[in-house]
Amino acid sequence: MSAFKLIALDLDGTTVHPDLSISPRVLRTVQRARESGLWVTVATGRNVASTRRFAAQLGINAPAICLQGGAIYDYQTERYLRHIPLPRDLACELAAIERAQTAWRAALYQGDRIYVTDGVFFGRIDDLVGRGFTVVPDLCAVLASEDADKILFAVDPSQAPAALAHLRAVVGERAVVVQSHARFVEVNPLGADKGAALQMLAAHLGVAREAVMAIGDQGNDATMIAWAGCGVAMGNGHADLRAIADWVAPSIEADGAAIAIERFVLDGELGES
Repeated sequence: MSAFKLIALDLDGTTVHPDLSISPRVLRTVQRARESGLWVTVATGRNVASTRRFAAQLGINAPAICLQGGAIYDYQTERYLRHIPLPRDLACELAAIERAQTAWRAALYQGDRIYVTDGVFFGRIDDLVGRGFTVVPDLCAVLASEDADKILFAVDPSQAPAALAHLRAVVGERAVVVQSHARFVEVNPLGADKGAALQMLAAHLGVAREAVMAIGDQGNDATMIAWAGCGVAMGNGHADLRAIADWVAPSIEADGAAIAIERFVLDGELGES
């Protein structure tokens, strides 16, 4: 019997490939974990609407961690267990940065909606940011009746470290800034991180920290990798994440997430590649 009771899987770069596919081996391994009595969830920066298809593919049986931990959503009951907003004043301040940083493009997430000012740019990467966005002239204007969930900045990958430092300097302790992709830097509400959300979900399910495995690939996964009883970084992941992980799995191309689950949860029961 596995000592683990809950597995939290990042999506993009960990289980979901750039073409939005999930490998058959990963799907089979997750199914075997569920059949062994484990809870399985996803922990992603995607919003609830964009996460739904992947949650269904993976057959998760626990509420999903979305929006970098700002939301925990139960697809079975269609209700939030956690939902933290980004304060309007801060969101408007951040939206104005797009006008100053002309090479950056911002996307504002609000419920199941995504707002952008540059539809042509985001149309080329809508699989990553979420489909069905709305183009508006002013991101701040959409916040009149409802707060944002987060703001994402798309930047050139070579500029991501500088963007991360700049945004952290701007927001200080008012929000959480993470890099979620080679070209994405996000500002999330204070308290919204995957580690805190995973801790809350584990408590909700009655699972001890030592019985939790978390698998991810980017800096936004660091808090859950550090908190989980077994934190696994993907071989294709960021070097800083690999440095704090309990184990480094092979890359996503080699089905590293499946291999980690097979090794630590299914007692070496290897699946076919």
